[in-house]
Amino acid sequence: MFLDPRFLANATMIAAPTLMFLAASSVLLLMTGPGPARSQEMQRVEIRGGESIVVPGANGRQITLKFSRVISDGRCASAAGCPRAGSPVVEVEAVGAGTPTFRMSPAAHLAAPFVPVQGRFVAFGELVSPPRELSTANRAPALDAYVLRLTVSP
Repeated sequence: MFLDPRFLANATMIAAPTLMFLAASSVLLLMTGPGPARSQEMQRVEIRGGESIVVPGANGRQITLKFSRVISDGRCASAAGCPRAGSPVVEVEAVGAGTPTFRMSPAAHLAAPFVPVQGRFVAFGELVSPPRELSTANRAPALDAYVLRLTVSP
């Protein structure tokens, strides 16, 4: 069996930097040690209209979210029906964060589907509307009749 010197030179040029990278990565990992375990699980929360909820996070970071307003619940306003329903748009505020009120919607052309709040992301999940039978004379239902479902990153 004969090994061509050009093959040995090419194999060495490829293998040497790879082995040096692996060795340096191993030394760095041994020096720094494993990091603290963090929960990477998203939290699903429900907020009734007009209420606030405290969402705990990693390292004691918590955010307080308030469901402050329904701009549009996405339902057809006509009793005769609509060919297509709209998307809901709501306002949520981060209490005590010094941040403005956010408009959220699953339809990105109407409002943001997710917003950053204190280093975490809050994503629109679902707006649960009261049955149409509870609203009379085509008046909008009270805010506390709605439930907003959100997903919050860790």
